Amino acid sequence: MLVSRTVAYYTERSGHFLARVDGELAAGDIEVACEMLWGAAAQAVKAVAQQFGWPHGEHRLLRIAVERLVRNGAPPHLLGQYRMASNLHQGFYGDRLFSADQVHRAKDPITEFVGSLRRLV
Repeated sequence: MLVSRTVAYYTERSGHFLARVDGELAAGDIEVACEMLWGAAAQAVKAVAQQFGWPHGEHRLLRIAVERLVRNGAPPHLLGQYRMASNLHQGFYGDRLFSADQVHRAKDPITEFVGSLRRLV
C-alpha cells in the first residue's frame, strides 16, 4: 500500500505527540499531557482515514472512522482506547480534571492504539 505524504505527516505527528507526554507530566503540565495523548490518537486516526479515503476533518468523524474500522474487522478494544483518548481531550479544556497518575496510566493503552493504527497504513 502506497503511503501518501499526508498519511506520513499524520503518522509523524502522532509519534511526536506521544514522545512529549512524559516531559509534560514531569513538568506538571497535566492538561498539555492530556492533549498530547489525544493528539497522538487523533493523528493516528487521521492517517488511517486518509489512507482509506474517509473524511476526518471533525472530532465526530474521527469516532466514526474508528467505529468503521471495528465494523470491518479491527479489534473491538480499539474503540475503548479511542474513547479513553477522547476523554483525555476534555482534560485540556478543564471540563474534566485528571491526575498525573491517571494520565500516565492512559499512555500505554493509547500508545497501543496508535501502534495498531500504524499497522493499517
